[in-house]
Amino acid sequence: MTEIEECRRSLKENPFAVYLGIELLKVEEGLVYARIDNREMLHNIYGDMHGGAIYSIADNLAGIAAASYGYYVTTVNGSIQYLKAVRNVEEIFCEARVIKAGKTISSVHVDIRDGAGNLYNTAEFTYFNLRPKEDN
Repeated sequence: MTEIEECRRSLKENPFAVYLGIELLKVEEGLVYARIDNREMLHNIYGDMHGGAIYSIADNLAGIAAASYGYYVTTVNGSIQYLKAVRNVEEIFCEARVIKAGKTISSVHVDIRDGAGNLYNTAEFTYFNLRPKEDN
């Protein structure tokens, strides 16, 4: 099973990730790229994609990027910058890139853009490496 197939399987087993509608497009060590439809069920009362949905998408994908080094991970800290409301776009694209892969702590930067490349959100996450994946 390839790494992207394993990550897709893992996402399908995560009910909340399924609800968010995350579609993995690319997974490499330290990098995850995904597409998410801007569905009405993810909107706030103003018709924009809800900030909590955006944060959850970013956290899920940053976690996959951090775990791509062979660890199970858990979020220690996360911060998001809502630069522009996600409205009037059919889909968003999320890129999560590891900026520091440590033995116990990893840091990940996230960009969320529309299909034209316009930046909507940025985020930073820190993860604790729980144990190597082969220690099942």
